[in-house]
Amino acid sequence: MSATKVNVRNFARAESDLMFSRLAAGVGLGGWNHTRGLKPLDDQPIVRQNRDTLYSSAIIDVRKDITLTLPDTGERYISAFIVNQDHYGQLLLGEPGEHVITRDLVGTDYAVVLIRILVDPNDASDIAEVNRLQDGLLIDGGGMGDFPLPTYDEPSQAETREALLTLGRGISTYDHAFGTSAEVDPVMHLLGAAGGWGGLPEHEATYVSFDEGLPVADYRLRLQDIPVDAFWSVSLYNAAGYFEPNELGVNSINSLTAVPDADGGVTVSFGEHPLDAPNALPIMPGWNYTLRLYRPRPSVLDGTWVAPRPELV
Repeated sequence: MSATKVNVRNFARAESDLMFSRLAAGVGLGGWNHTRGLKPLDDQPIVRQNRDTLYSSAIIDVRKDITLTLPDTGERYISAFIVNQDHYGQLLLGEPGEHVITRDLVGTDYAVVLIRILVDPNDASDIAEVNRLQDGLLIDGGGMGDFPLPTYDEPSQAETREALLTLGRGISTYDHAFGTSAEVDPVMHLLGAAGGWGGLPEHEATYVSFDEGLPVADYRLRLQDIPVDAFWSVSLYNAAGYFEPNELGVNSINSLTAVPDADGGVTVSFGEHPLDAPNALPIMPGWNYTLRLYRPRPSVLDGTWVAPRPELV
């Protein structure tokens, strides 16, 4: 059978199927793929991942009902986002206990369960606690076996992806890119599938992207009184949307790891080489970043709060 050509009409399905196959590799349908610590930079299956949470994922066959059990994390952030093959996020869960997931709810035969649990990556005991919570994630029921990846034409899929990434450059927020078919804007949904696959809807996590083609130089970003109920983070990416190794070994700053200024705010320093300043993020040609606001307050969602911009030092 010949490979299916990919264009904007079927890109979201093709990209989701590709991601499903990667996430199911080695564990099969219904098996958990846990990130037990920060992923090595040579293993980034998804663009624009964060380094503030530990991920767990499972590809599920919902032609038979499944029961998903979430652990009680107390005050610690957890989310379970159920995304179908058309990249619509059909369910967003966080309450501990059992949750029944059916095909009627999901809308396609297969879906991914994307779990994010907040972690302090600099604290070994905190990582161990999140690993314990990950072990409390359970899936019962559903189909078994391997995910059946359709045969897509790889060159046309790559070409479409690159075109969408180019089109999305300069867009500062991904509002209405992620969520149910009723929540998303069709154009933003398509751009989100290329530039931030598996992202959360803005009421759960607002993504403010900065990608203006600035040259490599020294910049600073001043963050003060960020209006969130969970946490915030700044993640630095290369032109392709991936973390890149650097001498500091630091790719993101968040509200757990940031060193505060005397007034309680935070200054993030961007530069070509590692800086002596705290909260430093080395940059490279094509650098860009995403400010993530988890469980943002109304001032973020209604636009009255405007994210600060980096300033040339």
